[in-house]
Amino acid sequence: MKRFFAVSALSLALSVPQVFAGEVAEPVAEPTAEAVAAPQESGWKEVLSKLPKVSGYLQTGWNYTSEGYAGAAEKSSFQAKRLRLIVDGNVGAKVSFRLQIEAFNGISGSTNGNGQKNLQVMDAFATAKLLPELQIRAGQFYTPMGFENYDISPATLETVDFSNICYRMACRNAIGYDFVDYGRDLGVMLIGDCFKSDEGFSYLHYDFAVTNGSLPCKDDVNRSKDIIGAVTFRPIKKLAIKAAYNWGEYSGMGHTYQPMNRFIAGAWYNDPTGLTLRGEFGIQSAKNEGVDLVKETGAYVLAGYHVGQFLPIVRWDMYKDDVNKVSANNYNRILVGCTWQAMKNLKVQLNYGYTMYDKDAKEFSKANGGKDGMSQIQLMGLFKF
Repeated sequence: MKRFFAVSALSLALSVPQVFAGEVAEPVAEPTAEAVAAPQESGWKEVLSKLPKVSGYLQTGWNYTSEGYAGAAEKSSFQAKRLRLIVDGNVGAKVSFRLQIEAFNGISGSTNGNGQKNLQVMDAFATAKLLPELQIRAGQFYTPMGFENYDISPATLETVDFSNICYRMACRNAIGYDFVDYGRDLGVMLIGDCFKSDEGFSYLHYDFAVTNGSLPCKDDVNRSKDIIGAVTFRPIKKLAIKAAYNWGEYSGMGHTYQPMNRFIAGAWYNDPTGLTLRGEFGIQSAKNEGVDLVKETGAYVLAGYHVGQFLPIVRWDMYKDDVNKVSANNYNRILVGCTWQAMKNLKVQLNYGYTMYDKDAKEFSKANGGKDGMSQIQLMGLFKF
């Protein structure tokens, strides 16, 4: 009898999994170390993916300039040209933000009492991405004047320095102040990409901004606002044609609401494995009772060809100031150089440039103990993280 009950109990026990599962259960293996760690690792990745992304770069090296305009001394110095910290993050599913801080920027007025360069807020803006055709940006941002100020950064520029179209037009309020501000301003901007191609790029991009027209990180000094409009047409993936116009009223030179106009247009063919060819032309002007307060013209053409990790380039750059004809900003400049992309996050650039002053500027320079031209050599490394 005992044997009967034992056999019956064993048979019932073996049949229970089949009754509920409908099949014999497979043996369960012991979890491996990798299997135990996988959920935790996946969890950390999810947490990290939601945190703001921190990046940045350092541009440092050596700079030499010969004796130059109006007795300017020969100089040779190691430089920390740019140091930037960038934070990108998401406020929500369709709203992102960016914060960019720069040291070593060299902006006039941003140094301490010893002439040392201080930190500067470059970008502090949020962008609502409602549709590809409509985005809204608010805060302090880079304005869409020209390719170099908007579509290119020092991290992607083919040369060590930008052209004077960028420095003196896109990055300068010629009446309110007279120093490079890197084309930043406070305001709001509409951005859109329209008519998407089968290859994934948009045939038309537009930007429309209303800004203070004053100093970055500072309230407007009058009630007038700057209006900036830019349109980029891309007939094929590698070619972009852009035009941008800026109108504003500024306080300075004895005038509270002095209008000034800026216009920059250009074209850029960019093949990351072949030819790079870009040129821009710009003008800025301001008149008061028929008298020119600002009348400046600039242009440049840059050509380069990617050969493996190397990009040899040549650039012609000119600028003309018709109000201050003896200024050092009246010149033609030829630059030759090469960029070596040593690795993904490191590029090394060697540039040689020779500046030839225009007739009036040359005569003024020589009359004041200077030269009729100037040489510059730059050897810089740009380290990204």
